[in-house]
Amino acid sequence: MEKAFSELPETAKEKARFKMPVFESFIQGNQTIIQNFTDVTGALRRDEKHLMKFLSKELATPADLDGRRLILKGKHRDKTLNGRLEKYVKEYVLCTECGKPDTNLLTQGGVNFMRCEACGARSPVSVIK
Repeated sequence: MEKAFSELPETAKEKARFKMPVFESFIQGNQTIIQNFTDVTGALRRDEKHLMKFLSKELATPADLDGRRLILKGKHRDKTLNGRLEKYVKEYVLCTECGKPDTNLLTQGGVNFMRCEACGARSPVSVIK
């Protein structure tokens, strides 16, 4: 048992809890601007375009990257945006086995899956079209 624990990666031994990032947004005219978009994608260790595509599909609205900000057409409340962010984190960031955020999205043999660096689990994820 001790030998197995000693061979685990450092990320699997950490007890620190994952702190969910939160979008900081405001409405300007008929657009919603998420001003900390790249900070959130950096904290989640995900590609900006992947999260942008997810939000665009979930909110059924076009989205554009503008430097560090994301601009969404239409008026979207913070509660709605952060609810969609939580859904994204559950589907594409947190490991289904151990619940840690130390995952990578990979494609192998035409199948997309999430691989956990902490416990080694692999689980399929849906493609965002």
